[in-house]
Amino acid sequence: MSRSTAVRAAVLATVLVAAVVVQLVVGLPSQAEVRTALDGLGPFEVPVFVAVYVAVCLLPAGPTALLTIAGGAVLGFGVGLVAVLVAADLGAVAAFALSRVLGRGVVADSERAWVRRLDARVRDHGFATVLVARLVPLVPFSTANYAFGLTSVRPAHYVAATVVGIVPGTAVYVAVGAFGSEPGSLPFLLAIGGLVLLSLVGLAHRRRGGQRGGPAPEPPSPGAAPPGNG
Repeated sequence: MSRSTAVRAAVLATVLVAAVVVQLVVGLPSQAEVRTALDGLGPFEVPVFVAVYVAVCLLPAGPTALLTIAGGAVLGFGVGLVAVLVAADLGAVAAFALSRVLGRGVVADSERAWVRRLDARVRDHGFATVLVARLVPLVPFSTANYAFGLTSVRPAHYVAATVVGIVPGTAVYVAVGAFGSEPGSLPFLLAIGGLVLLSLVGLAHRRRGGQRGGPAPEPPSPGAAPPGNG
């Protein structure tokens, strides 16, 4: 590993550790606190929510699912869905770019066979790999953003698959927030059913892909062991 690669990797590690420390020490606002903070902002309500969401996406373990539910509760289904989709896409691109610039060299220079094989699979099946990861609610969104930045997936494939792949899950979580005050209502029950369905379909796709030797839904994350999957 070259010195410049090591320095960039150290900077990325420092940024991620600092973000985790801030998250643990400061904590994140609850749904009630989000609602209180946005009340009275008028036309700035949506931009402020988007900005907060993007910032949460930059936390390596940011609870984006909880914030998505809060967005539905605070902004309603229609506005909340659009706001979350825009914010999630912006946050995903920002974290990916940061990881790609600072950390990609570590994976590119790795001499471990399993790292090279996995990186090649992500490169060759980039769109499908990212799409499956986005469709499976069990794959941590923020962590995946940084992890994909370490791989050789093409940025265009990453962005396109993210834009398409997050729509179903986002709609479900926003609906949970928007209709959560009526847990017996049809929209809420449909949202819960959609969440379960997405999980089952995504996991089944992953299992088939593994049996065929197809794309793996999760790329290697910093310090992760060889692949062994809110």
